[in-house]
Parts: sequence; structure tokens; C-alpha cells
Amino acid sequence: YIFSYCFFLSFDYYLLNYFYKRSICMGKLGRILWLIFSILLIISGIVTIFNPIETLLIIAYVIGFLTIFSGISSIFYFFSLKDKSGSTLILLDGIISSICSIIIISNLKISGAFIPYIAAFFVIVRGVVAISSSIELKRVGYNQWGFSMLSGILTLIAGIILTFNPILGAVYVSVILGLCIILYGIITLQLWFAYGKFFKI
Repeated sequence: YIFSYCFFLSFDYYLLNYFYKRSICMGKLGRILWLIFSILLIISGIVTIFNPIETLLIIAYVIGFLTIFSGISSIFYFFSLKDKSGSTLILLDGIISSICSIIIISNLKISGAFIPYIAAFFVIVRGVVAISSSIELKRVGYNQWGFSMLSGILTLIAGIILTFNPILGAVYVSVILGLCIILYGIITLQLWFAYGKFFKI
């Protein structure tokens, strides 16, 4: 799920044109802030990779914050629909989400300790899906099904190893997240250079 950041790898004239239109308000100050932001992203990614424990605590805090925001939103949403059927479930969801968020934020170390297991679970699921897909590919006569099977088996083994080695799981999460942040920073920096080259600002 973290690899969704890779979507930003491709850009074209329309994206550059979008930045050009914004340049009227941005000017040189905006260019400088953009450059600083790109560099800070890359630095943040490097720091994330080499600080797995702190990364998990930050992730736990972000999850707690988002959960409490979701809970409060659901409670407010309930009051606008309290006369409708099923609105009680919305209220219940808001209350449970709010309580969970308080527990997460007040116990960041415990919450952060669970994140490697969650990551391991997703890796295991991905491995099982890959194995299942390879079996289906073999059934329909696809000759290269073995690569998918091997990939699935290796992914499944990696997930099992992460499950029994939470420290390694913490490193895995921080490295993946750090690399994605670095990648996004590089892409942002690339856009900064392209922006200046195409529009001479």
C-alpha cells in the first residue's frame, strides 16, 4: 500500500502547465520553498530509514490522530442523520473510534509494537494471493506461472519471518516508508528542475 507514492513517477505537459499557472502567485519565493520542501523530503526519508523505532511511534501517533478525527466526524454525522434508520451504528462507530484513538495515543509504545505485526500480516496475505494467482495461471495454461509461484512462496516466508522477528519488521516498515519518502522527494525535485527549465522562472 505504501508503493502508491510511485504514482507520481510520470508527469507531462499538462502537469507542468498547472505549475505554470500557479507561478503567477508563486514567484521566486515559491520556487525556493518548493526546493526546500523537496530536500526536506529526501532528508526525512533518510532519517526514517535509520530510525525504525521512532518511525513506528510516529506512525502510531498519526494512526491515532486519524482515528480520533474519523470518530469525531462520525459523531457529528450522526446528529445530522439521527432520525434515519441505521444512524445508531454511525454513532457507535464514532464512539468506538474515538475510544480506540485515545488508547492508541496514550500508549504509543504499545501501539507502535503492533505495527510490525500488521506489516507482516499484509506481507503474508500478499504471498498467499501470489501463490493463488500462480495456481490459476497454471490452470489456464500460462507458461510463466512458476515465477509467480516462487515470488509468492518467498513473500510468504518473508511474512512468517517478520511475524517472529518484530525488530526486523520495524526495520522493514521504516525502510519501505523511508524509500517512498525519498522517492517522492526526488520526484518533487525533478519537477522543480523541469518547472524552471520549461518556464524559465
